Amino acid sequence: MVDTNKVKENIAKMTNKARNSLPSGKVQPHKHCRICFTPIKLSSEPRVCKEQACIDKNSRDERNQKQMRIWMFVFLGLFAFSFVGPIILRSVL
Repeated sequence: MVDTNKVKENIAKMTNKARNSLPSGKVQPHKHCRICFTPIKLSSEPRVCKEQACIDKNSRDERNQKQMRIWMFVFLGLFAFSFVGPIILRSVL
């Protein structure tokens, strides 16, 4: 189950960070961290804040996405070969 108190605390932390970083209520152009959603500069690349936990989680997520992309192509290749392979074998023999 979701702990509502913890969610409320996280929201309060995020809004306090955002509120403290803005001068006199004007919203500057910005991006948001992919992990904790705090406002960051437009020029920051990759799109994460400077906290080490966010940097580590983002690198793990990128590594997992790369692995999933590779496995997707492998399974797609096997699936395609299962249909194209018999056709090629019949035409050769």
